[in-house]
Amino acid sequence: MKKFAALSALCLSLTVAMPAFADPAPVPDAAQAQTLRDAVRADRKAVVLKSLDLNEAQTKKFLPIYEAYARELAALNRQFTRMSVEFVQIGDKPTNAQSKYFSRGYLSYVDAEQKLYKKYHPRVVRAIGEVGAARFLSVERRIRALQDYDLWI
Repeated sequence: MKKFAALSALCLSLTVAMPAFADPAPVPDAAQAQTLRDAVRADRKAVVLKSLDLNEAQTKKFLPIYEAYARELAALNRQFTRMSVEFVQIGDKPTNAQSKYFSRGYLSYVDAEQKLYKKYHPRVVRAIGEVGAARFLSVERRIRALQDYDLWI
């Protein structure tokens, strides 16, 4: 029950902050960030759905799209994680060739992630409209930003 309450509070705060597209989002404090981390690890789909606040018909249209998107994103993330682990295992003094390989791999990953967003965006728009699609991208980017931060610290 405590997890659900924390998840609900977090999703509400994300939803309230989302309409201000022109203004940069305030930096979450450490407790908010940790709450989001925990919620995403427990059930990313629930975080996204709660943040979108969809009605039943929208949810029914959105879920299959989200699940297909999530599968593709997970496959991309596994590839990126393998590459990141390889790079870390090299140590503090990678060669130029190793650095070039990993730089190209990272840039390919970023391109693939953007292509994935572009591939699914029209489908999400058809399912939940432009506002919902913009919120979806916002939630996904916030989750990704937090994951990126955790990866690089």
